[in-house]
This record gives sequence, structure tokens and C-alpha cells, in this order.
Amino acid sequence: MEKWKWISLILCAYGFFKEFRPSEPFVTEYLIEYKNFTKSTVVHVAYPIATYSYLATLPIVFLITDYLRYKAIIVLEAVAFVLTYTLLIWGHGLTTLKVVEVLYGLACSTEVAYYTYIYAKVHRDQYKKVTSYTYTAILIGNFVAAIFSQAFVSAKWMNYHELHYLTLVSLTAALAISVFLPGVEKSIYFYRNINSELTSNIDTGDDKATRNHAEEDTTYGQRISRAYATLWSDFRNSYSNPHIIKWSVWWAIASAGFVQVVNYVQPLYETIYSYKTGEIYNAGVDAVHTILSAVMALAVGHVSWPWNKWGESLLLVTSLLQGLLLILMSQTGSIVAAYVCYIAFRTLYQVMITVASSEVAQGISDDSHGLIFGLNRFISLVLQSVLTFVLTDENGLSLDLRPQFLVYGIYFVVLGIVFGIACVITCRRRLHANQDGRNEISANSQ
Repeated sequence: MEKWKWISLILCAYGFFKEFRPSEPFVTEYLIEYKNFTKSTVVHVAYPIATYSYLATLPIVFLITDYLRYKAIIVLEAVAFVLTYTLLIWGHGLTTLKVVEVLYGLACSTEVAYYTYIYAKVHRDQYKKVTSYTYTAILIGNFVAAIFSQAFVSAKWMNYHELHYLTLVSLTAALAISVFLPGVEKSIYFYRNINSELTSNIDTGDDKATRNHAEEDTTYGQRISRAYATLWSDFRNSYSNPHIIKWSVWWAIASAGFVQVVNYVQPLYETIYSYKTGEIYNAGVDAVHTILSAVMALAVGHVSWPWNKWGESLLLVTSLLQGLLLILMSQTGSIVAAYVCYIAFRTLYQVMITVASSEVAQGISDDSHGLIFGLNRFISLVLQSVLTFVLTDENGLSLDLRPQFLVYGIYFVVLGIVFGIACVITCRRRLHANQDGRNEISANSQ
């Protein structure tokens, strides 16, 4: 087997097992029913901590991921997940729950290593293939976990507590697999082709003294300086492109709202369930939107569409539709209606974030993917933290779930209006440009 295929296989196996978390669709119910926390404590005290932990650790993790050359951070991700679910199973009390949320936020921030490791390990010719494989492994992990979860709960083969043991076993397997990932010899910023640069600057003769002197010059300080210069150059070149800015703005703002919805949809289900009793299908919903998102995202990759021309219009329509779906979720008393709205909301997001990622990736240099994607995620996290503190945190407004989702709906409607304004401005510019072109042709003909 070729080396890149072997690496992809290990990474895909890791991605599958780390995403196989069948207890996750019912974690809110688990905390309320088995750990005896109130819904208010879970929503307004515990869950915001994960967001703040994610925000605090992401910038640090992003930099040390490159410096430590990926593998150590992937192992750290697995360790953080294992500790998270170990404490969820055997821990008790509010302090333990807060530690769980800190660890979960750390685990989320370290995912950046998983998504960028492969670019530092395989040849550029294999980027598309290995990216497809790793994303597919994650989606399959999510899908299979949701199917198992719903089947076990509906058939009463496992309860919410027992599902956590299954999750812990899977995450322990992921930790074991991560140890077998090959180390990375070079990285994008701190170890950027040092050996090749040295070699290219030395005469072809076997001048050992010159080579040793060059190697000594590559000090820690020089690596930091080189990394800073490269980071700034990639940042400036990428964000000076209006097309990149447009898609990055939607990416950051929409992702902040999306993650808030995902984080608090289970407590909203609990609010709706309080009016009716019946079977809970949270995991089944996750399975449906996962497979729909995968199919739609795959379809987008094979559709030829002039995104540069019609992208703003589509972002306008998508954002408005997402906003209306969330507003409906905030008002409905039907859990089925809430499920359908959530599936549609998540599928729309996954399709558009696939397009946004593709459009941004095509407009930047290969080596700056990790930087730009990480910055977009960081900006999104800042916005998400603001939303969390203002709307959810016990020190903020501490809104109930229905008012929260009403605000999230308005948030997406406003986002749609912003892109509607951008669409109008773009259309006017095109009309003026066409008019100027016709006037110039007319003048030349005369």
C-alpha cells in the first residue's frame, strides 16, 4: 500500500472513532435525568463554559499545532475527549460538570490539528482525495453513532447512561489509533522546508563547514521571525481579496449562529417535550441531517455554478430561510415540526459552508488554508461567545430557550438582509460598468 494511503487509513479510522459518540444526542437528557442537574443549570451555567474554553484555547492551540507538528495535538484531542466522558460517567457535582465543559472546549479547539495534519503529511497532488476521505470518515462516524444511539434507546437495549460507556470505548480506541499516526517532519510556519532552504543556499560542493554554519543560523528566534513574517504575508494576501472577505464574513457570522443552535437545540426539545410525552428521536434526527448534508455537499462539488456572480443572492435566500426556520422552531409546540425545521436548517448550513470553504480555498495559496480557516473559525467563536454571554450566560440576560431561538432566527434574518444590501450594491455596480462599457463602445464607433 502506498504511504499516503496508509496515512489516510489511520487518520480516517481515528476520525471515525472520535466521532462515534452515540451518547451525544441525549447528553442534555442524561445530565437532567441521571446527574440531577436542572435544565437552567445545564443551559445557563455549564454549556457557556465550553464556548469560553473553546475561545480561550483555540489561538494557543493553532500556533502550537504547527510548532509541535500536529501529532501531539491530535493525541491531546483524544485525551481531552476521553477525560470528558470519563468525568461524565463517574463524576458528580457542578464543579465536575464545569471541568467537563472546559475539557470539551479544549477537545473542540484541538480539532484544527486533525483537519490540517494531512496537508503537512501528503503530497499536494493527493489533497483532494485525502480531504474527501477524512471528511467522509467523520460523517460516517456521526451517522453510524446516531443510528446506533436511536436504535438502542428506542429498543430499550441501552439507557442514556449506558450509551456513555459505548462512547468512552470508541474514544479510547481513537486515542490508541492516534499513537500510530506518523510524525510530521516539517510544518507550514515554524519548520517550513528548513532543510531544502539550507541546501539551496549552499554550494553543491561538500563544504561541511558552510553547511554547519547555515544550520546553526536556523535558531529558535529565526524560526519565530520567519513564522511571523509568513503568517502576516498569508493574512494580508488572503484578506485583501473582496471575494474572500465576502465568503469569510458569511462563514464567521453564520457559523456563530449555527453552533449556538446546535449547542442549545436539545434543551429546546426538552421545552417542547414538556407539553407532550412520547418517543424521543434526537439521534434519528441527527442521522437524517447527517446523511442529507453528506449527499448535498457531495452534489455541490459536482455542480458547476457561477458562485462569483450569484453567491450573494444565494446567501441572501439561504440566510433568510434559515432565520424563518429558527423562528418557527421558537414558536412551535410540535416536536415533529421542530425536528423538520432543524434538519432543514442544518442541511442548508452544511451545503453553504461547503461552498464557502471551497470558494475561500480557491482564492488563497495552498499553504495558508490552516491560517485562514482558523481565523474564520476564531472570529466565529468570538461572535458565538458574545451571543452566549448576552443571551445564555447566568450573568447576561439568561433567556429561556424559546426567546433564545427567536433571537437566533432574527440574527439570520438580519444576516440575509446584509447580503441583500450587498447584492443590490453589486448589481448597481454591474449595471454602471455595463453602461460605461456601452458608452465607451459608442464613443469609439463615432
